[in-house]
Amino acid sequence: MKVLLIFPPLWTPDRPYLSMPSLCAYLKRKGVDVVQKDFNIEAYHLLLSKNYLHGLRERLQHQFDAIDSRDRLAPGIEQEYYCDLYKAKSSITHIAEKIENAKSVFRSKQQFYDVNALAGARNIVEQAQTIIATGCFPTGQDLIWPINIRLQRSLEDIKRLTQNRVANPFVELYESHLLPYIVEQAPDIIGISIAGDSQLIPALTLSRLIKSSQKNVHVVVGGYVITLLSDVLMKHEEFFTLFFDSAVLYEGERPLLKLVETLSQGRPLNDVPNLMYLDQGKVCANEVLPPEHINSLPTPCFDGLPLDSYFSPEPVLPILSSRGCYWGKCAFCSHNESYRWHYQCRDASQVVDDMQELSRKHGVVHFAFSDEAIAPSSISKLSDELIERGMDVRCSTNVRLERQFTPELCNKVFKAGFKVFYLGLESGCNRVLSHMEKGTTKEIAAEVCRNVYNAGIWNHLFVFFGFPTETWEETQETIDFLLSNKNIIHSFNIASFIPHKGSAVAKFPERYGISDLEAGADTDFNLTYTYAVSSGLTFGEALELSNVYRERIASVYQNKEVFKLNYEDMLLYLSHFEKSDFSLRSLAGANNADTLSNNKFTRNSVPKIKQNVVLDSLRFNVLDISHNIANNENATVLPHPTYLIFDPVSGKSSLVSPLIMEMLGLCDGRKSVRKIAHKLSKRYDAPSPRIEEDCISFLEPLSREGYILSKKGK
Repeated sequence: MKVLLIFPPLWTPDRPYLSMPSLCAYLKRKGVDVVQKDFNIEAYHLLLSKNYLHGLRERLQHQFDAIDSRDRLAPGIEQEYYCDLYKAKSSITHIAEKIENAKSVFRSKQQFYDVNALAGARNIVEQAQTIIATGCFPTGQDLIWPINIRLQRSLEDIKRLTQNRVANPFVELYESHLLPYIVEQAPDIIGISIAGDSQLIPALTLSRLIKSSQKNVHVVVGGYVITLLSDVLMKHEEFFTLFFDSAVLYEGERPLLKLVETLSQGRPLNDVPNLMYLDQGKVCANEVLPPEHINSLPTPCFDGLPLDSYFSPEPVLPILSSRGCYWGKCAFCSHNESYRWHYQCRDASQVVDDMQELSRKHGVVHFAFSDEAIAPSSISKLSDELIERGMDVRCSTNVRLERQFTPELCNKVFKAGFKVFYLGLESGCNRVLSHMEKGTTKEIAAEVCRNVYNAGIWNHLFVFFGFPTETWEETQETIDFLLSNKNIIHSFNIASFIPHKGSAVAKFPERYGISDLEAGADTDFNLTYTYAVSSGLTFGEALELSNVYRERIASVYQNKEVFKLNYEDMLLYLSHFEKSDFSLRSLAGANNADTLSNNKFTRNSVPKIKQNVVLDSLRFNVLDISHNIANNENATVLPHPTYLIFDPVSGKSSLVSPLIMEMLGLCDGRKSVRKIAHKLSKRYDAPSPRIEEDCISFLEPLSREGYILSKKGK
C-alpha cells in the first residue's frame, strides 16, 4: 500500500516540522511505500504572492463599499471590521508589489542578516496576512503570524467553515494545487499531521475534500491537536463520516504501521493500537499501547521536502533527543498530553549519529532541538559526544532553569556548538512560580542566566503575566527581575497567560484560582479558553501589561536592536556573526531607516504625493472609530463624511478638509505650488498669493508626516 503523509497549513514557515519526517523514516525502514508533502510551506508561497493579493483587491473594495453604505456602525466588531477593511483595501496594492521581495529577504544570505531589512520584510508579510484575514471576515479576523483561522467552536461551525469558499481560502487552494497532486500520487492511505490549533481548520478542510473526492483512500489524522481533542471526537460520529476515517492518538509510529498492515490485509481495525474509528455507527477507541522506544527509531527523513523554499537563508533542521518532559509538572503546560506523560531519552551516540547523517545528506550545520527541555545530564552526554567526534554544528534548544547548569557544564555545552538556550522563566515571583509548580526559584534562574551568559551561550527568556491569582505587585517582581538582570540576559519575550486544554489549570481551574472557564458544546473544539479569576490580574489587564512592558523593558537593554528579531532567528544570527560580533553589538548601529526631510516649501516647490499614499473620501470618520476601539467605548457611529490621507507604509492617517483634498489631488510632481495655487484661485475666485500661502501652510506639516515629497522648481 502507498502512504502519502501531508503536513497542512498553517505552521511557521522557517523550517520543516519534525513529526512527518519522523513517521516517514519509520515507515520507510519497515518497507512501506511512503511519500511526504509539506503543503504548509507551499501554502505560504501561494497565499503570500503578488498574484493572490492582487486577486483580493476587488473583493476587499466590494466588502468596504458595502459596509461604508450602512446607516450606522455598531460598537465592537462592526467598527473594527470597518477600520480593518479600510486599511486592507488601501494597503493591498502596496503590499502586493512588495511581497515577493519581502519573501526573498528571508532566503537571502545577505539581506536576512540586515536586522532592518529582515524586520521590514517581516512587517510586509504580517501586513499581507492581515489583509488576507480581513478578506476572510468574519472567520479570519485572527489570521496572524502564522496565518491562523481560529473559529474553532462547535461541530456545526467547523462543518460550515470547511466548505465556505469566501471565509476559508484553503478550499480553492487545495482544489487547485493539492488535489491534482494527490490524484497523481494515487495513495491508498493519506496521513495528515495536526501539530497546532492554527492547522485545525485548514487540516479538516483538506481531509473533508479528500474524503469526498477520493472514495478509495483511507484518511487518517494524528498529532498533538487530535490527541487533545480525543474526548470531543468520541462524541461526534459525524467526524468519521465527513472528515476522516480514523484518528491516531499519542505517538504515531507503531499505530500507523499497524494501520497500513491491517488495511493491506483487509482485516478489521480493532487490533490497531491508539486508533479511533467508526464501527457500525459508533466511535470506537482501541487500546493504547506503549510507543516504540526512542532508541529504536531511525534518523528522521527529510527526503522530498523543499529545504531551499523555507523562510530561511540556510536550512535549519529540527531534531529530538527526547520525547516528553522530564519535569512534567508545570500547571500551565499541556504538551505532555501527547506523550501520555511519559518521558524517553535517546542515547547521545544515536542523536549524534542522526546529526551526522543529516549533515552529510543535506549539508546542514544548524540544528534546532525540539525537545520540551533537554535535561542537564542529557545535554552533558550529548556535548561530550559532539566534542569527541569533532562535529562542526550550531544548535539551539529549550532547557529548564536548573541549578545543574553550572559554569563547567555551560562551558562544555558552548564548546559542543550550542549557541542558544530558550529558558522558560515564566515569572520572577517565587510565590507565583510555586503556584504554577514550576520547580525553580528566581534565585536559581538568575544563577543559571549568569552561567549561560558567561559561557557565551545566548539566553532568551520566556515570561508571561497574569497566571491566576498573580497580583500587580507580583508582576512587578518579574519586571524587576528582567531589569535588574539585564547584564546577564540577552533577550526575552513577554506574553499573557491563557489556559490550554489538557493543562492542569484547565482540568482543575478552581485549584489555581480560576472562577469561570468557558465550557459547553459551542467551545468543544477550543484549545484555549477565556476565563475569569477569583483574584489577581484579569486577562485584559495582563495582556495590556505584557504589550506595554516588553517594549519598555527592551528599551533599557544595551542591545535593543535584537528585539527586532524573532527568537527563532537567533541561531542563524549568532552563527553568522560568531567570529565578528558574537554579542550582536553591531546591530545597534544598523538602523538605516529613512529620515524625512522637513523641507520648507516655496511657491516654486513641486509637491508630489508619496508613492502608495491613498486619498479617500469616506462616509464614516475612521479616526473617531479608531478612538472608540482603542478606548473600548460602547458608542454607535453615524455617517460623517470624511476626507482622509493614508500611508500604507507607515500606517499613518490624517483627516483633511475638502479644500486640502482638492489641493493634494493636484500634487502630481509636475506642478509647482504657484501653478497649483493659480488653478485653485481661478476655481474659487480668490487671490492667488493668499492661496499660495495656504497651500504652503498645508503642505509643510503633511511633508513632515511623510505624505508629501517635494523638489525645488525653476
